[in-house]
Amino acid sequence: MALASDRIHALLLPVCDRYLLVPSALVAEIGIAEALTPVPLSPPWVLGVMNWRSRPVPVCDLGRFWGPPATIGPKSRAVVFYPLPGRSEREFFAILTNAEPQSRTIETPSVLLTDEDAVHPYLAVSLDIDGKRAGIPDLAGLTELFYDPAAAPPAR
Repeated sequence: MALASDRIHALLLPVCDRYLLVPSALVAEIGIAEALTPVPLSPPWVLGVMNWRSRPVPVCDLGRFWGPPATIGPKSRAVVFYPLPGRSEREFFAILTNAEPQSRTIETPSVLLTDEDAVHPYLAVSLDIDGKRAGIPDLAGLTELFYDPAAAPPAR
């Protein structure tokens, strides 16, 4: 029997040909990916911004780092994340998924670590969950990717 502390409530996000595994506590909301406004001069992995609760939120295609560019379809979702550590409380961002994320309760001893995908950028570790390849995002790496370190808000 696993202890409560051995369980993690998470979401499997279908991105490109794999899944991202993220703690549910990092996700603010799951929305429909539509009506994105392009951002001039943005990197190719920024698909645009969406209006979420009356604020612009950038929608990112993280699958572009390990596969073909995403296409927005009827099953696509924008998973809105709370701001990354060290960022302003208003700096939400979203990741495009191929379909609706799947809720999972992960028991830590039952998850198998794999190293076959360890070379992919912005993944901290790869896992095998129910026969699916899943990567845990490298939040520190994403913070550096998303934000210019010189533009970081002052420490509190």
